[in-house]
Amino acid sequence: MVIRFLMMAVFALVLSGCATTSKTSPVNQLQIQVTDMQQRMEDQEKEIVDLKYEVKEMAGKVAEQDADMSAEDATTPAVIKADPTKFMDKGFDIIRVGVSGRELQKALKAAGVYEGKVDGKVGSRTKAAVVEFQKAHSLKADGVVGQKTWNELKAYLNPPAESATPASSKE
Repeated sequence: MVIRFLMMAVFALVLSGCATTSKTSPVNQLQIQVTDMQQRMEDQEKEIVDLKYEVKEMAGKVAEQDADMSAEDATTPAVIKADPTKFMDKGFDIIRVGVSGRELQKALKAAGVYEGKVDGKVGSRTKAAVVEFQKAHSLKADGVVGQKTWNELKAYLNPPAESATPASSKE
């Protein structure tokens, strides 16, 4: 009887061991963790690039404001005098090139992907139009207007002139 009980216990242990091996193996778990960490690193690298861009833009704006200061205000550092609302540019988070929100919206409208008002206020509708444009032009559809996206998009601001009609001469 004791032997039978021990045999059943051993058999139960063997079966439970097999059941645990049917789950993800330690190697698979490590691969999943590595993939997750790689994704996090990529996200952090993108965030670092975005932050560097913001710092560069802010430094440029501070330099512009510093240049605009009058001689009598030259003793106060520009950073103290800077108006923080100037740095809160709508669309700052999606525009990475020297283009205004209004200009971006005009180009998107001319490309046929934006139907909102051309008011320079870059919001979710503008970003959605950028993504749609990027998809249509086989660009990375991240909603960010970088140099590649702008190079494609700016062609819509000044479309090639159709056959020009000769000007009539005055007699």
